[in-house]
Amino acid sequence: MSRNHIPALVAIGVGIFTGYYTFQPSLKELQVDKTTPQREQQQPQDAQSTMTSVKGGSETGVKSDAGSQK
Repeated sequence: MSRNHIPALVAIGVGIFTGYYTFQPSLKELQVDKTTPQREQQQPQDAQSTMTSVKGGSETGVKSDAGSQK
């Protein structure tokens, strides 16, 4: 191995380490999301749709008048 390869290998190693260190929290969060059952993930969505129907004052949810043409 020549002396020209050493800086390149160090740069690659540092890049891999910083990428791992930077994205580790996000990757762990994605892993936890994948391992939890979908039933637990749907409960907050149901609560959100209930809140929008109550807030909107109708049972239809978040429909707007943008689709109706005059």
